[in-house]
Amino acid sequence: MSIYASDLANKKKNKKKTSSVIIAFLSGVFVGSVVVSLVAVNYYAGSSISQSKLILEQQQHYQHQHQNQQRRQQQQQNKQQLQHQQLRNERSSTSTTVREEDEEDIPAITFNIISSNNTFDGGIEKHSTKISPQESKQSIISSSSFLVEEPPSFFELARQTGTDKVKGIAYLPSCLEDDTTCTRPSCEREKCRPWGHFYHTMYQQKFNKFLNSDERFQLLEIGYNLGFGYDTYKKFFADVPGAELHTIEISCIEEGPREEGKWPKEWGNFAKENKEYQSLLDQKRLHCGDASDVDWLYRIWNEHMYRRQQQIDSPPLKIVVDDGSHLAKHMIYSIFFWFPRIEPGGILIIEDVQPIEEANLFRTQFLPQIMSDLHFCGDPKEHDDNACFPQLYPLLQSIHCEMHICVLERNDRPAVNLSIEESKPPPNALDMSQCFTFANVFGMGMNAE
Repeated sequence: MSIYASDLANKKKNKKKTSSVIIAFLSGVFVGSVVVSLVAVNYYAGSSISQSKLILEQQQHYQHQHQNQQRRQQQQQNKQQLQHQQLRNERSSTSTTVREEDEEDIPAITFNIISSNNTFDGGIEKHSTKISPQESKQSIISSSSFLVEEPPSFFELARQTGTDKVKGIAYLPSCLEDDTTCTRPSCEREKCRPWGHFYHTMYQQKFNKFLNSDERFQLLEIGYNLGFGYDTYKKFFADVPGAELHTIEISCIEEGPREEGKWPKEWGNFAKENKEYQSLLDQKRLHCGDASDVDWLYRIWNEHMYRRQQQIDSPPLKIVVDDGSHLAKHMIYSIFFWFPRIEPGGILIIEDVQPIEEANLFRTQFLPQIMSDLHFCGDPKEHDDNACFPQLYPLLQSIHCEMHICVLERNDRPAVNLSIEESKPPPNALDMSQCFTFANVFGMGMNAE
């Protein structure tokens, strides 16, 4: 009996020890958890404070940037307003004054303001504004330059004049219905089948940035023909008084044998068919001659356009359009003579870059070289990094092509009035095997034909 009592006492004693150990263990775990929690809270609190501080600093930085941007915009706006006010004052001082008592008869007018963003993509921003009677009176007096109702539609104007620049749109449906009405019915690409082109999108985009009525510039067309293209340009820039248009045509040169540099009578004088023919001749805006004759071009440029020898402040040349013979060799003459003479921000348009025998070398030989030059850097460590056209690439901003039409745009470097020899195309212009870059890739002696 005493043995069992002793065992029972020992068991109770062991249970008490075990309970004490468990309690001690749990207490330790609890205390450890509390400590870890406090450390974690302290860590995350510190991290949160640091993050909040960083966010606050970023907000202050962006706010500072925004304030600076607003300040610059306000300064620019004030400057433009001052310039416009000065322009209005100058014009109103030389114009007829509207009687003050008539002011009440002038209604408030709502205009759409069209403002070019002066970028090479010719972007346009448009919004509406309401002009008070007083401002309406001033607008009537001064014809304020930045108020334009709507930009003209090149497509609609081209339809009115009858130029083939947009004729493809009219002839495509009937061509697709009846291929006997197509000019080239076998073409895989449908837009190549009808007579005429689809150039309106390119012209609209590139011409828009020259619509500022304060703009002074010269536009030169190569290939007057019947004058439909020239008439379209004239209508498009009708509200830009400073736009001075020139054009070149070969069919109005002296009649005679072609081998003597004259124009056969039986071929006809196309330009004479236009009612503006004599007027343009009298104004020295229509220049009769061969646009691939560099000596003649040099004389026309200096005497009738550049006009520095006459000490005349002529408008800068900003637009050149080649719509001439569409022979590849004539197209490159236009580029090498005229592109360096175009002022910064100007454009040179080449039409009819088609896969036809007459123009094919321009498409297959010249364009790859000028595209290569667009990305030229002149790194001496790169053996293949050579410019094909050193006289062109320093002036080139971009090349933009749509079907059968390309536009070369000028960068911000000043125009260059080259000598006669410097204005001629180099031997590799229509043979890219003569440019080191392409000769190295394709092998010397590549047949450009």
